Amino acid sequence: MPDCRITVAPKLDRGVAWAVSSGLAIGMHEAGRGRAPAFLPADLRPDPQGGLYQGLYKRLRGFILDGVWPAGTRLPSSRALAADLKVSRNTAILAVEQLIADGWAESRSRSGVYVSAALAAKPDNAAVRSRPAPAELPPLALQRPATDLFPAQIWKQLQAAAWAQIEPQRLLTADPAGDLTLRETVARLVCAPRGIRCQPDQILIVSSAAMAMDLVAATLLRPGDRVVLEDPCRPALRQLLRSRGARICNLPVDGDGLDTDLLTDAADARLACVTPLVQFPTGAAMSAGRRAALRQWAQQSRGWIVEDDRDAELWFGSDGPPLPLAAEEPERTILIGSFNRLLFPGLCVAYLVAPMPIAERLRSAHATIGARASLASQLALQGFIAEGHFTRLLRQRRAAYAERRLLLSEAIGLPGHSGNGLQLVVPVRPGSAPILAATLAAERLGGADLDQFSESRRHGDRVLLGLGAPPDQLRACASRLNRILSPALACESDG
Repeated sequence: MPDCRITVAPKLDRGVAWAVSSGLAIGMHEAGRGRAPAFLPADLRPDPQGGLYQGLYKRLRGFILDGVWPAGTRLPSSRALAADLKVSRNTAILAVEQLIADGWAESRSRSGVYVSAALAAKPDNAAVRSRPAPAELPPLALQRPATDLFPAQIWKQLQAAAWAQIEPQRLLTADPAGDLTLRETVARLVCAPRGIRCQPDQILIVSSAAMAMDLVAATLLRPGDRVVLEDPCRPALRQLLRSRGARICNLPVDGDGLDTDLLTDAADARLACVTPLVQFPTGAAMSAGRRAALRQWAQQSRGWIVEDDRDAELWFGSDGPPLPLAAEEPERTILIGSFNRLLFPGLCVAYLVAPMPIAERLRSAHATIGARASLASQLALQGFIAEGHFTRLLRQRRAAYAERRLLLSEAIGLPGHSGNGLQLVVPVRPGSAPILAATLAAERLGGADLDQFSESRRHGDRVLLGLGAPPDQLRACASRLNRILSPALACESDG
């Protein structure tokens, strides 16, 4: 009879030993200090709702929950994940990005992705191996939304009502483009009030903004095509586009948004991915002149504008936001929006709006490679919007974020507290931002150095503070925040 016992090398810790004995390891690569060994699920299966990337996300999250990858561990690269599991690199990127969005992992500029330092591991129990509850995100974490304002009881009722109306057969025949009633509601109550005239067939419901961007890239890009990106921007966006073979053209952002004067150097670009209303992460709004220049570029070059609209609903200006580019240049603009950012990250419902010929191509691509949003979540969201809860929540959040922006500004003595976006941008003395961000992390406060989002690293000397925590938590950390940041605030003479 063969010997089925598992022999574990003495140097392997208990979490690694468990991964080996559980049959989850498909190979162990040489790992440096703090780097996660390549223990990956050999029996990866698509998630019934989210597809392959959701299945990978859940398994990687399980490694974190079970302590196989403790806090501070560097995760395998998306390239290594894709190679070991024989999945596309985009699948790996989407899974890792969701880990970051949900607070399980954090991206460190030019270093990689690590298990979030905010996750405190529980001690092992010899009798019962329990999964540790995820630690709450730090109060100033950028990815933390204001969930304290979310009407959870209303959502529970809508979710229950959604499941009550779903027949089993409907789970098998759901439209890959998304539930028609939700698409009609998005067209009528989300897009139309903002000047975007579209039909339900132009709308595609997906699981995340990243998934929407991947569909656009898969549909419109060929290897070697150039893509204009704002610098700074979300690092995962650059990574996703490069995995599709794109050549990135980083153009700088200032107080008026993307510097469109430099578009002459990108006349052959296929896409320009922008956040014109509320730029991430600076919060800048693109000026009218630059918006016109971008539209002219799209018309003359026959390029496509991809408008990331995730934060635009939370505009804080007194005059109201400008029209989206999708309203001004509908024939050359693809708009991406997400309810995950506005409601709660685990919702996993986003959407894109595209001109009809492109919408049909995106729909075909989505049927084969896209991660679909849960039908129950779509139906609950449709009711949430149709009954007016969505509009009320946006009003409440605008007021709350403005209050929290003022609270943090006063706590650190920052003159002026205007701006857009879900983070406060704090100008600091030259060279101090990396040290300040590291100090905030060590104090478990959160926040980030703006240069973490920039490849040129010429936008520095600014620290970003998230505004999602409740006011009482922000007040509780005000004195520490003042001690760390106030002495380092930039003076006029520094500029």
